[in-house]
Amino acid sequence: MPAESNVPGGSANGQGQWESERQLWSAAPAEDRDGVVLLTLTGELDLAAAEDLDRLLGESLDSGREGLVVDMTGVSFCDSSCLNALLGAARRARAAGAGFALVAVSPAVVRPITALNLGQLLPMTGSVPEAVELVRTR
Repeated sequence: MPAESNVPGGSANGQGQWESERQLWSAAPAEDRDGVVLLTLTGELDLAAAEDLDRLLGESLDSGREGLVVDMTGVSFCDSSCLNALLGAARRARAAGAGFALVAVSPAVVRPITALNLGQLLPMTGSVPEAVELVRTR
Protein backbone atom coordinates (compact mmCIF):
# COMPACT_ATOMS: atom_id res chain seq x y z
CA MET A 1 0.00 0.00 0.00
CA PRO A 2 1.59 3.35 -0.95
CA ALA A 3 2.12 5.77 1.88
CA GLU A 4 -0.17 8.78 2.01
CA SER A 5 1.38 12.12 1.16
CA ASN A 6 1.58 13.37 4.74
CA VAL A 7 3.46 10.29 5.98
CA PRO A 8 7.19 11.13 6.10
CA GLY A 9 9.41 9.29 3.66
CA GLY A 10 7.45 9.81 0.47
CA SER A 11 5.93 6.99 -1.51
CA ALA A 12 6.64 3.28 -1.60
CA ASN A 13 9.00 3.77 -4.55
CA GLY A 14 11.98 4.37 -2.24
CA GLN A 15 12.03 8.16 -2.34
CA GLY A 16 12.78 9.72 1.00
CA GLN A 17 15.44 7.21 2.03
CA TRP A 18 17.42 8.65 4.93
CA GLU A 19 21.11 7.94 5.26
CA SER A 20 23.85 9.67 7.18
CA GLU A 21 26.96 10.92 5.41
CA ARG A 22 28.80 7.73 6.38
CA GLN A 23 25.75 5.65 5.36
CA LEU A 24 25.85 3.45 8.45
CA TRP A 25 22.09 3.70 8.95
CA SER A 26 18.97 4.15 6.92
CA ALA A 27 15.24 4.56 7.33
CA ALA A 28 12.78 3.08 4.88
CA PRO A 29 9.94 5.32 3.71
CA ALA A 30 7.36 5.54 6.48
CA GLU A 31 4.18 3.48 6.22
CA ASP A 32 0.70 3.94 7.61
CA ARG A 33 -0.43 0.96 9.71
CA ASP A 34 -4.03 1.38 10.81
CA GLY A 35 -3.57 5.08 11.58
CA VAL A 36 -0.12 4.64 13.12
CA VAL A 37 3.13 5.68 11.42
CA LEU A 38 5.61 2.81 11.08
CA LEU A 39 9.21 3.92 10.71
CA THR A 40 11.74 1.15 9.99
CA LEU A 41 15.38 1.81 10.86
CA THR A 42 18.43 -0.29 10.02
CA GLY A 43 22.15 -0.12 10.67
CA GLU A 44 24.19 1.73 13.28
CA LEU A 45 22.62 4.68 15.08
CA ASP A 46 25.44 6.82 16.41
CA LEU A 47 26.25 10.49 16.96
CA ALA A 48 26.52 11.06 13.20
CA ALA A 49 22.91 9.87 12.79
CA ALA A 50 21.37 11.62 15.82
CA GLU A 51 20.41 14.94 14.24
CA ASP A 52 18.83 13.37 11.15
CA LEU A 53 17.10 10.76 13.31
CA ASP A 54 15.66 13.45 15.56
CA ARG A 55 14.35 15.36 12.53
CA LEU A 56 12.87 12.20 10.99
CA LEU A 57 11.14 11.24 14.24
CA GLY A 58 9.72 14.76 14.53
CA GLU A 59 8.38 14.66 10.96
CA SER A 60 6.81 11.28 11.65
CA LEU A 61 5.06 12.62 14.76
CA ASP A 62 3.85 15.69 12.86
CA SER A 63 2.00 13.53 10.33
CA GLY A 64 -1.23 13.69 12.34
CA ARG A 65 -1.50 9.94 12.97
CA GLU A 66 -2.47 8.23 16.25
CA GLY A 67 1.15 7.57 17.07
CA LEU A 68 4.52 6.26 15.99
CA VAL A 69 6.04 2.79 15.94
CA VAL A 70 9.79 2.64 15.34
CA ASP A 71 10.89 -0.78 14.06
CA MET A 72 14.47 -1.23 15.22
CA THR A 73 14.84 -4.95 14.51
CA GLY A 74 17.49 -4.14 11.90
CA VAL A 75 19.50 -1.83 14.18
CA SER A 76 22.89 -3.24 15.19
CA PHE A 77 24.05 -0.33 17.38
CA CYS A 78 22.31 2.53 19.19
CA ASP A 79 24.30 5.07 21.20
CA SER A 80 23.15 7.54 23.84
CA SER A 81 22.65 10.39 21.36
CA CYS A 82 20.13 8.33 19.39
CA LEU A 83 18.49 7.05 22.59
CA ASN A 84 18.07 10.71 23.48
CA ALA A 85 16.39 11.37 20.11
CA LEU A 86 14.02 8.44 20.77
CA LEU A 87 13.28 9.75 24.28
CA GLY A 88 12.52 13.20 22.85
CA ALA A 89 10.14 11.68 20.32
CA ALA A 90 8.40 9.64 23.02
CA ARG A 91 7.96 12.79 25.13
CA ARG A 92 6.59 14.74 22.16
CA ALA A 93 4.17 11.93 21.37
CA ARG A 94 2.86 11.83 24.94
CA ALA A 95 2.50 15.62 25.04
CA ALA A 96 0.44 15.47 21.83
CA GLY A 97 -1.73 12.62 23.12
CA ALA A 98 -0.20 10.18 20.65
CA GLY A 99 1.25 6.74 21.27
CA PHE A 100 4.86 5.68 20.87
CA ALA A 101 6.50 2.24 20.86
CA LEU A 102 9.63 0.50 19.67
CA VAL A 103 9.97 -2.89 18.03
CA ALA A 104 13.23 -4.09 19.51
CA VAL A 105 14.69 -7.57 19.76
CA SER A 106 18.39 -6.89 19.22
CA PRO A 107 20.56 -6.79 22.36
CA ALA A 108 22.18 -3.66 20.88
CA VAL A 109 18.86 -1.86 21.39
CA VAL A 110 17.23 -3.74 24.26
CA ARG A 111 20.28 -3.81 26.56
CA PRO A 112 20.86 -0.03 26.90
CA ILE A 113 17.14 0.70 27.30
CA THR A 114 16.85 -1.96 29.99
CA ALA A 115 20.14 -1.04 31.72
CA LEU A 116 19.10 2.62 31.92
CA ASN A 117 15.61 1.66 33.14
CA LEU A 118 13.95 3.46 30.22
CA GLY A 119 11.37 0.78 29.45
CA GLN A 120 8.43 2.85 30.67
CA LEU A 121 9.50 5.84 28.59
CA LEU A 122 10.44 3.74 25.56
CA PRO A 123 7.99 0.81 25.53
CA MET A 124 9.31 -2.14 23.53
CA THR A 125 7.58 -5.06 21.86
CA GLY A 126 8.84 -7.98 19.81
CA SER A 127 6.78 -7.39 16.67
CA VAL A 128 5.23 -4.64 14.57
CA PRO A 129 1.63 -5.84 15.11
CA GLU A 130 2.15 -5.83 18.90
CA ALA A 131 3.63 -2.33 18.78
CA VAL A 132 0.81 -0.98 16.60
CA GLU A 133 -1.74 -2.43 19.02
CA LEU A 134 0.14 -0.95 22.00
CA VAL A 135 0.14 2.51 20.37
CA ARG A 136 -3.53 2.31 19.40
CA THR A 137 -4.62 1.29 22.93
CA ARG A 138 -2.42 3.71 24.86
